[in-house]
Amino acid sequence: MIRLDHTQQGSRLAIIGFTFTCLYALTKIHSPDTLSNAVGLPMVLLGFFAIYRYGKDLSVKIPILLLFASVVIPLISWYFAHLAHPKWVDPYPRLDRLSRIFLFLPIAWWLKDSPKRVFLLWSLASLAVLASPWIGGGGWNEIIRGWHGARIDFHLRNAGHTSLFFGFILIGLICFVSRLYHWTKYSLILWTPCVLFCLFTMIAAQTRAAWLALIASIAASLCYFFLSRKNRSKVNKKKVVMLSAIIFLVAAVTYKTMGGVVEHRSTTESSVIEQVLSGNLKDIPYTSVGIRIHLWEAALTKIKERPLLGWSNRGQSIAIDKNNWMPEYIKLDFGHLHNSYLSILTDYGFIGLVFYFLWFGWILKSVLKAVSKGFLNRDIGYFTLTSLAFWSIANLFESYLFFWTGVFCLQVIFGGLLALIWHAQILENKDNEAKQPS
Repeated sequence: MIRLDHTQQGSRLAIIGFTFTCLYALTKIHSPDTLSNAVGLPMVLLGFFAIYRYGKDLSVKIPILLLFASVVIPLISWYFAHLAHPKWVDPYPRLDRLSRIFLFLPIAWWLKDSPKRVFLLWSLASLAVLASPWIGGGGWNEIIRGWHGARIDFHLRNAGHTSLFFGFILIGLICFVSRLYHWTKYSLILWTPCVLFCLFTMIAAQTRAAWLALIASIAASLCYFFLSRKNRSKVNKKKVVMLSAIIFLVAAVTYKTMGGVVEHRSTTESSVIEQVLSGNLKDIPYTSVGIRIHLWEAALTKIKERPLLGWSNRGQSIAIDKNNWMPEYIKLDFGHLHNSYLSILTDYGFIGLVFYFLWFGWILKSVLKAVSKGFLNRDIGYFTLTSLAFWSIANLFESYLFFWTGVFCLQVIFGGLLALIWHAQILENKDNEAKQPS
């Protein structure tokens, strides 16, 4: 089959693919798997066909190689782990643990023709999350309970995963507020309650890791701002003062209304944290923090045994089950390590972790490069850096990479970012053609 340029793809195919992509974003969170899979399958099959058939003029080689690696690494890991420990490892490999995230490739293909498509998809996915209290959660009653100090999750698996969803939406709303304002000033009428609702949920979900991740993401965004010469030369003092005033006002109102929740949750296990920081790991109780420390200790033991390729897809369970010191009730209740990086090392070894950082690094580098060339707006750079910082810190305390919630977040966010990367390449190619002498 002869490969063609993206311009030779028919508009009917593009509309069909984009429609299925939007339906996938709307149905994945709250619909039965049969429905989301039914709309996701044609999106994926048609998408990969279109990438091969019409992707000749776009940089598809690196993402396809990353997809290939996401299948090969688990296969190699399983082969050698099964060879050494056939009774512990599954009789067949599971090759979807990493590769399912790469559904962002066909998603990106159907969005690449216009940034408006990217923002429409992100808006639809965000809408599905924001409507969670009234679709799968406890509605206003759960919101009221959260306001009075109860921990809430809107039935998005658990509170930690709820924080992940709402954290990403909050970051997006803040990073793209200027874009919304320039589109129409009236958008702030919807923007304001959405931001407040996300802030409320982040506090009411009471996930300390998410709070820490938000602080880290803000720091990363500020570093990006001050390290950019263009930003330093274009600082608008009036906007800085207004932004500072808004942040101070929101912080004051938040502290006044829900400061007690934050203070109580932050100090609940302070003694355990102090014990960990002092290096005394022997007598740590099995609290929320303590359980994580013990799980990580078990993981490190197994990582040392197979550091290069890991234990295959059951590595996390092997680390938890195959020790003689962890209480049985912990082994029964927990099947993951509450840390994506240790989970990768346990399952796929050092090679798996290198693959992870190459993959994320390529996305970040590609976006920032397009921003520096002027083919992507700077707010895309802020969103990318801030989102990846939020994800990276949050995954120090939870294995989101191995749950459908984290997978869906990466599919939607990376799908949009890759689409913008490809769109920037299209603009750059047109710019280069225009500069060539006729």
